[in-house]
Amino acid sequence: MSPLPELVHSTPQGGTIHKYQLSGGKSSFLRFIGCYLGSCKFCNDFDEASDYISSIEDRA
Repeated sequence: MSPLPELVHSTPQGGTIHKYQLSGGKSSFLRFIGCYLGSCKFCNDFDEASDYISSIEDRA
């Protein structure tokens, strides 16, 4: 069973970034999920998730 996503960052406005391990074949990948007010995006790295959170918080 895969471990649950782990919270790595939260913003004062309520945005969150979680990291999680994803296994595929013989490799394991570290991925991130950026979420704000129920809108989430799967990202390849922390910076991509952070940019997503910033852009969506600016629109709210």
